[in-house]
Amino acid sequence: MEEKITKFLLGTITDSELEELKDWMKDPANQALVQQRLLEHNDVNLASLEDEVEQAFQKTLTKIQEPKKPVARKITPWLRYSAAAVLLIGFFFTVKQYIGAEDELAALPADTITLDMGDGRVQIIHSGESKVLTDNAGGLILKQEGDGLDYSEAHAGKELVYNKLNIPNGKTFQITLSDGSKVNMNAGSSLRYPIDFSSAETREVFLTGEAYFSVAKDKTKPFLVNVNGLQVEVYGTAFNVSSYEEDQDIEVVLVEGAVGLHREHAKEEHAVQLLPGQRGTFEINGKEIQVDKVNTGLYTAWLDGGLVFRDQSFNQILTKLERHFNVKIENRDEQLGKELFNASFGKVGIAEVLEFFNEVHAIDYTIKNDKIIIN
Repeated sequence: MEEKITKFLLGTITDSELEELKDWMKDPANQALVQQRLLEHNDVNLASLEDEVEQAFQKTLTKIQEPKKPVARKITPWLRYSAAAVLLIGFFFTVKQYIGAEDELAALPADTITLDMGDGRVQIIHSGESKVLTDNAGGLILKQEGDGLDYSEAHAGKELVYNKLNIPNGKTFQITLSDGSKVNMNAGSSLRYPIDFSSAETREVFLTGEAYFSVAKDKTKPFLVNVNGLQVEVYGTAFNVSSYEEDQDIEVVLVEGAVGLHREHAKEEHAVQLLPGQRGTFEINGKEIQVDKVNTGLYTAWLDGGLVFRDQSFNQILTKLERHFNVKIENRDEQLGKELFNASFGKVGIAEVLEFFNEVHAIDYTIKNDKIIIN
C-alpha cells in the first residue's frame, strides 16, 4: 500500500490500484496506521492540521515541482519526513473526504438524480434547477436547464473525461451530448459518456436501463451504444434501447434512420441492419438477433409518461410499475404473478393502474406504510 500511496501522489496510479487503495483506507485501523506513521516522524496532530492541509499540500507540491539545483542533493531526514508527512496528510484527508462522500451518497433519498463527474466528485441534480458545472480548472463542463443537461459547450482537451448520469426510479431526464445528440433517459437507468467527443475517433456511450436516442449525423465519427453485450452502431437516427436487469432480452426499436446491431467484439460486417419500424431483439445469453416489425409508438410511449405492456407476466409488470412510480409492491399471489397481460396506460397514477387490474382480475390489494401488497 505504501507503493500505491506513492503512485497516487505521483499521479501514476492505475484505476484498479486506486480502487484497492480506497477500499484499504476505509478500514479505520488502516487510517490509524497512516496517522501513527506520521506521528512517528513528526509530532503533529492531524485534527489540528485539517483546516491547513490544502494550503500546506499545495506549498509542498510547489516545492517539489521547482527545478532541481545541481548542488542541493542532500536532504536532511527531518525535511524529507516533513514533506512526506504533508503529502500523506493531504492524501489521508482526500481519501477520508472521498469515503465521507460515499457515505453521504448512500444516505441520500432513493429518488435522487446523481452525476458522477469522473474526477471523484459526485453532483446531486435537482429537477427544475438552472446552473453551470465546471471542472477543477474552471472550464465549462455542462449547463443544466430544468430537466436536462447540456454538454454542447463542453471542452475537455485531448483526454477523454467521462461523466455518468444515474436516474432513479420514478424520474426521467434528458442529456444533450457535446455533438448535439439528445438522449432521453427512462427511470432506473444510467448512461456513461464522454463530456466531449472531439478527441475521440468514435462517439461511444454505455447504457444500463432504457433510453431514447436522437443522434446527430457525423459521417466521420460513428455513434456507438454499448448495452449488456450488444453494440448498436448508429448512422444518424432516432431509436429506443431497453435492457433492464430483470429483462432476458435487449430490445432496439428503430423509429427513423438506420442502425446496425452486433455482439460486442464481433466483426462489423456481421451486424444486423434495422429499418424504420423494426425491432431487433437480442437474447442476453444467446447468439442470434431476431428482427420483426412493430408499432414503434408502443415502445416510446414512456417519453410522454405512458405505459405499454405486451405479453408480459404480472410479475414483470409489477417490476416496471415499481420503477415507473418509485413504489414498492409485494405480490403474494404466486399464480397471478405468472399470468400474461396486454395493457396500455396514458399519463396516470398508480391507483388507476391497480384499479384496472382489479377490474380485470379482481385483485385484492392494500397500501401499508408506502408499500402495496397484493394478496
